[in-house]
Amino acid sequence: MTVWRRVGWLFVAATACAATVSGCGSASTGRASSEAVVNTVRDFAGPDAKVYESQVRVKNADDGSFRWIPMVVACKPEGGCQVVAPDGAGYPDLQAFVDDTKLIDPGDQVTGNANIASPDAPVRTETFVKRSGLPLAWVAGGALLVLLLAAVWLNARSRRRRSDEQTLRAWETPPGQE
Repeated sequence: MTVWRRVGWLFVAATACAATVSGCGSASTGRASSEAVVNTVRDFAGPDAKVYESQVRVKNADDGSFRWIPMVVACKPEGGCQVVAPDGAGYPDLQAFVDDTKLIDPGDQVTGNANIASPDAPVRTETFVKRSGLPLAWVAGGALLVLLLAAVWLNARSRRRRSDEQTLRAWETPPGQE
């Protein structure tokens, strides 16, 4: 496989990855599953986990309607907590949930306890907005790729033009005056 073919496949994979709402590597499935929640809690905190429930309110960006999403907070006996979404995906905090989950759409506003992964901390309500699925890194990478392709194209065009000029000079120069 040629280098350019590999680059093409990487570009296709990166584009497909960036086009998804949550990007690549998302643990979110977008489908609620009590079994997935139990497995995530057990995997993170073990059988002696302390488990809390917290609700977050979601305001739909399209029609302004509200709905509630129940979140499970799993804490290890020795400390450290993780937020578990209804689809079984685990997150370190509410911001990470909003950025990654497929349970909400871009533009939706999620209001909840900003300290959700710290059950002993005082409640601090905060609103987070789901951003579009195209992270800044992908935009910057795309711009860099366009600049690189433009530089390659300009270099090839310049070489071709120099070659054409040398050919014309050779035709215009009488023999013996080179």
